[in-house]
Amino acid sequence: MKGSRPVIGITTDLDKGHNSIEAEYAEAVAETGGLPVLIPTVSESGGMHAETVRLLDGLLLPGSRDMDPKYYGEEPHEKLRPMSLDRTKTEIEILGQAARRKIPVLGICGGMQLLNVFFGGTLYQDISSFLPDAVGHEKGALHEVKILDGSRLGNITGKTGFTVKSYHHQAVNRLGKGLKATAAAPDGVVECIESENDSSILGIQWHPERDLGDPVSEKIFDYFIQECRKRSARD
Repeated sequence: MKGSRPVIGITTDLDKGHNSIEAEYAEAVAETGGLPVLIPTVSESGGMHAETVRLLDGLLLPGSRDMDPKYYGEEPHEKLRPMSLDRTKTEIEILGQAARRKIPVLGICGGMQLLNVFFGGTLYQDISSFLPDAVGHEKGALHEVKILDGSRLGNITGKTGFTVKSYHHQAVNRLGKGLKATAAAPDGVVECIESENDSSILGIQWHPERDLGDPVSEKIFDYFIQECRKRSARD
């Protein structure tokens, strides 16, 4: 029998033999009513990832290091930074299972970029190299985000724009199939992606888990947990 909290899987990094992730992700899930479960970075074996996802009501893809550009058909740029090779492989396998089951997925920062690539999109490997007039997007730089009218993010937050802190040097370039961009920085850099035909996919480029006391951040996690709770009730 399932408990009252939806089970949210959170993918993790593999660093020097340890699986780990920043504590804020699990704390944000727990504080908004979910049951966080960490998913280790391990090689697929005998359908293990499918079994893992069958236990979940939702999936959270956290921020990460750079993705290997081979996943979107490009050679590494000179400003590509350290990559999470094993983690990316595991996340793509887990995300594939989540997409088959149509459970809600929230991608944050690098997790949003992974979502875009998974659905066939591409990335700017380094914003400053490809978009030299871009506003600052690294080291907690502040910038405005404008939200598309009628978007899911607009409905969630009740706002048309707000200020965020950025911690990324890569960004969505060509959108993946079935996704739409629903928020952007003043320079046009995509700040939110959503699935076009249902409510299962939401990608956020900034870090709401780091500022859960902010009403906008809390509403994003509240929405995600509510969607996961609905999915749990259908099983």
